[in-house]
Amino acid sequence: MIIREFKKSDLEAVEKIFALYWTDPEFLKELSDKLLLYIKTGLNKDLGFYVAEENGDTLGIVGFKKLPEYLIPCTLTENPVELYVIAVKNKKVGIGERLRSKLIEEVKRLGFEEVLLFSPNSHNKSWGFHDKFGFERVGEVTPPDDEIGQVWRKVL
Repeated sequence: MIIREFKKSDLEAVEKIFALYWTDPEFLKELSDKLLLYIKTGLNKDLGFYVAEENGDTLGIVGFKKLPEYLIPCTLTENPVELYVIAVKNKKVGIGERLRSKLIEEVKRLGFEEVLLFSPNSHNKSWGFHDKFGFERVGEVTPPDDEIGQVWRKVL
């Protein structure tokens, strides 16, 4: 398995992976729009995506984006970033862990000092995954455009 930057040819496979986890059409459109923006702009400090691939098959995706305002009260450093999305085709085989490690490595290289992530209460099945590997659950927030959920933080 290799982990590399997302590219346009991954779009269809990644959208199918997203559909395994989310049914909200607005959120799915937001995800697709971010991927399309990334295709236009490429990797930068505001947005980045990486995919796991094996034998030409896209197995998962992880992405970061500029930290939204509602998460700023949860930060400890001056240069945070949001782990925006992580989704895999098959759970419990290590793909998500490898993707998260790649994201941490890359955002650290870009100069970020901490990673935060938000998960709404309706996605609590993923929380055990987030509780591992040095991420600390730091509280509950209600984003302006989402349901109440939990926030995790990892200082790099």
